[in-house]
Amino acid sequence: MENFTMKFKNSKDSITFMPCGRIDSNTVMNFSNAISSNLGEGIKSAIIFDCKDLDYISSAGLRVLLSLKKKEKAVVKLINVHGEVNDILEVTGFSQIFDVSRGVREISGENITLLAKDEDMSLYRMDSDKILKLYKNGTDFEAVENELKYSKAALFSGVPTLISYDNVIFKGQYGIVYEMPNSKTVADVIDFKGLLSLARYAEEMGKALKMIHSCEPEEGILPRTSKIFTMRALKMNKYFHEKELEKLRTLISIIPDDNKFIYGDYHAGNVFLQGDEIILIDMSRASCGNPIFDLARTYMIYVSEANLFAKRLTGLDTIHAKKFWDIFIRAYLGSDDEAFIKHQEKIIFAAALLYSSLIPSFNTLGQENIERFVANARRDIFPIYDNLLQLLAEARF
Repeated sequence: MENFTMKFKNSKDSITFMPCGRIDSNTVMNFSNAISSNLGEGIKSAIIFDCKDLDYISSAGLRVLLSLKKKEKAVVKLINVHGEVNDILEVTGFSQIFDVSRGVREISGENITLLAKDEDMSLYRMDSDKILKLYKNGTDFEAVENELKYSKAALFSGVPTLISYDNVIFKGQYGIVYEMPNSKTVADVIDFKGLLSLARYAEEMGKALKMIHSCEPEEGILPRTSKIFTMRALKMNKYFHEKELEKLRTLISIIPDDNKFIYGDYHAGNVFLQGDEIILIDMSRASCGNPIFDLARTYMIYVSEANLFAKRLTGLDTIHAKKFWDIFIRAYLGSDDEAFIKHQEKIIFAAALLYSSLIPSFNTLGQENIERFVANARRDIFPIYDNLLQLLAEARF
């Protein structure tokens, strides 16, 4: 037993086991007996194995875990999984059976260069092959786990995205590392001296988003976009009267339901190029629903709220941002019919008005901007409420 020990700690609703060393044919009975003797008769909602110090687990050890999962009503979780143990769980398929969280590695700031930053995260180039997405200070590990789960759902549904191969801590903040050799954001490669590259990438991004919106994630993994917006509307009760909130909730509910992949923040500063392929890596705002929510957000960035967002997020001034949008939306719609494009833009504009009314609940803004968004909603939404209802009921893309 010299190469295996196991401690445990109890809490009100869970028990955590901390195996150390190797679980193999010589130690598996010690592993099994330690579990049985410490579970006792009490019912737990979660049985957690902290695998930080576990170097190896054999098929016999896996069978003990499987038997435990079948026998107990509690959720069985494996956390801080790393190295050979992680490889074994992946190869055997046990990572799909159990709730598995990989270990978190602490890294230093050597050779890390800032690429982009917004309210929720920062992107860094680690070296020529790796990009680090760093969450804002105070983000808990559950948010990291959710994004990894969303990334897998996106990938399996056909969305061009990458799966992280490493979870890290940098300066006390959680991060995800992606392998992306020689990649840049679209904003980085647009040539501001001429419109040729702007037109090219605006068209490519429009076509790519249309393809992304053809993907339908597995039901139940991603949150519903309409539910997210409804919850956001509830948080606006300190800015709007109840009758105004009811109108906002009705505008959300009138949008036809759908099950398309919604990225949540599609713009040139947040989309990467790997070779000639557009790649998404930030899945923190991913959901499933009607594509109008993505289009409304992009329209706000490039057109209706360009003064606030365009330069900061995409590097484009308001004039070039509008040119980008005009090419982008034609590529997305796959049409040069001006009447058709104009009508679809009316629908997108209606959704952008709704979206902007909820912006104070999404972002960290100064009081001046919050007051402006609320005032704009009262000025732009409620006087034409019936017209907006009619437009949003037609939102099918």
